Amino acid sequence: MTPSIKWPAAAVLLLSLTLPGCGGGQQEEQDTATPPCISQELKKSISLEPATLQPWHANLLLNGKVGYDEDQVYRFVPLLSGVVQQVHFTLGDYVKKGQLLMEVKSAELSNLHAELQDGQARLQLAERKFSATEALHTTGVAADKDLLEVNTEVAAARTQIRRITETLALYGGSLEKGALLVHAAMNGYVVEKNVIAGGQVEAGQQPLFVLSGLQQVWVKASVYAGQLENVGAGQQVDITTTAYPGKTFKGRISRLSNVFDPEERVLKAIIKIDNQGLLLKPDMMVNVNVHQPAQDSAVAVPARAVLFDNNRHYALVYHGDCDVQAVPLEPVFQTKEHYFVKHGISAGDTIITRNQLLIYNRLKESQTVK
Repeated sequence: MTPSIKWPAAAVLLLSLTLPGCGGGQQEEQDTATPPCISQELKKSISLEPATLQPWHANLLLNGKVGYDEDQVYRFVPLLSGVVQQVHFTLGDYVKKGQLLMEVKSAELSNLHAELQDGQARLQLAERKFSATEALHTTGVAADKDLLEVNTEVAAARTQIRRITETLALYGGSLEKGALLVHAAMNGYVVEKNVIAGGQVEAGQQPLFVLSGLQQVWVKASVYAGQLENVGAGQQVDITTTAYPGKTFKGRISRLSNVFDPEERVLKAIIKIDNQGLLLKPDMMVNVNVHQPAQDSAVAVPARAVLFDNNRHYALVYHGDCDVQAVPLEPVFQTKEHYFVKHGISAGDTIITRNQLLIYNRLKESQTVK
């Protein structure tokens, strides 16, 4: 902060300060050790607030990243190799359960398709034979043995079709025209996409896509070994991000992982947040302030009242129009609302919280700032 500024005419008018004991007369300029008085015009534009004694809570600042709710997620991992024919979604899309997402061609599917067609043909033939045999059995022409045989053929064909259908379900879709049609297994957003049309897929590789609801998200905060004693489940946190200046998301630490991340060498603190309005997006970077237990009580000075000059913090304590002191502060802790101090200012002291810079500069000119 630069203490000497070029004031506009309005500020000069407001800062018509008179020296103590003056009734409009003039004091010699060389008497610089005498503090100035606040004029009536300036007094109308300042605000006064008392310093208060409050418990202060140290905050631990952690870096974090937004992720999707891993308790409500569907990952499609291919169980067969093939070529992707078509993809019907993009990253971030909202999809509904049963919606067609992609089509895959595969040699394994060709064999299954042939078996399925064979089973369906066998079933049609067996059902016709069963109907005819049943009619003959009713009139006494066909024996019980004949009816049992055709009923067994029907059951075998149905078993073959069911086996193929269950295999396709394991693959994650249904079979039509020799292609595996993959459908959404749940309502949700596409939060990961690792597939393109024409791409080759291998069985057991990384998920081709991931679906998750974003009504609740997980924030994973990085906790270093030296911070472990200050972080635990149940602690309150305030989460902020540059995407929404001035907005704070509140939550609690749900749990702390027991295994260090092999790359970052940190533990992850998991915070579950209700994501109203879907403001928090996966992979968004955030700051996580972890509330610590109350440390002690200290005098709380409104943060908007604090000035910074010559590498020191100051607050203006008001004792009267001609008795204003610029008190240097040594904060033991700071929040957005308050500076907490142990010395210099007492609970109940009146602090100037608006237009204090004008008065501070005049005090500095009069050499009453220490």
